[in-house]
Amino acid sequence: MSNNRQLTGNAGVYHVARDLSRHGWNVMLTVRNARGADLYAVSQCERIAHPIQVKAHAGRPNEVRLGLAPELLVTPWWVFVADALSDRPISYLVPLDEIRQRMIRDPGTRSGKPEAERAWWFDRRFFTPGSDRELMDAREAWERLGDPGC
Repeated sequence: MSNNRQLTGNAGVYHVARDLSRHGWNVMLTVRNARGADLYAVSQCERIAHPIQVKAHAGRPNEVRLGLAPELLVTPWWVFVADALSDRPISYLVPLDEIRQRMIRDPGTRSGKPEAERAWWFDRRFFTPGSDRELMDAREAWERLGDPGC
């Protein structure tokens, strides 16, 4: 991972941790660049724990590659952070089920790959501020995680 991408990823994870803390969640970061969730949001009564995957972008967001077998993804919550290095990052909280409903597969028109070798993607327009497909109900929607006070 290049240094700029790592800095952007770090800024996104720490931004999400800050916002979760401001909304009453206890936050535990995982080891960076390890497989799986980037952090855990735990309610104050410790009855709710949400593993969260964070995808951060500094400028124009990129499509998020979900791989060849998105059915193997298990982290139930994803937060997409637009403008992660700016003074005003924007977060989109999206459950994995919704990602699966909206994901698209590489059509193979350019790559010529057979269907089994074509990856699945999550369209960047879903988490690009002002786009025609922006997920407005996911924008800064920290309440989607439930009540951290139990």
